[in-house]
Amino acid sequence: MAYEFDVEVDPDEPFTDNLGTEIVEFALGYDTDADLVVVMSVMLVPVDDPKAHDLRFGIREKSATQDWKVSAPDYTKEGVDKYVPREWRTFVLMRIRSAIQALVTKVKPDSITMETYYAGLEQKALKKYDLVCAAVYGCGYDLGDQFRDPESQKNYWLFTKQV
Repeated sequence: MAYEFDVEVDPDEPFTDNLGTEIVEFALGYDTDADLVVVMSVMLVPVDDPKAHDLRFGIREKSATQDWKVSAPDYTKEGVDKYVPREWRTFVLMRIRSAIQALVTKVKPDSITMETYYAGLEQKALKKYDLVCAAVYGCGYDLGDQFRDPESQKNYWLFTKQV
């Protein structure tokens, strides 16, 4: 049996990994022949400032039989194309938004940063970040800064807790 898309609609509560990263994961699908679960990991990763966290979301492959065996997050378009059918992408984005709200509500960092994986994204490709930003705003944060770095051409956001 090959990979089968079967998105989880009721993910577990946020958890903290051994590096202090706060995570919400939900299954995207399974490959029973490979004993593989494919998950979307939505993460708040602590950065240099002890009360700042970087917001990230990417696809991971996890062993269905060995809890410790998990891939690094895949942030690529190719990963999305491989594991999320086009007609389900808006639904998955809504699940990401819910996961962001759960994480931010739990952690309440002073500031949140975010950056694009790809450089030079067109406006159409940046649309999903409007929903991501709305999730952060809904948790009591303001947009402190947003820009495209002239050298790297990556987009960056800084959110600060409302006072």
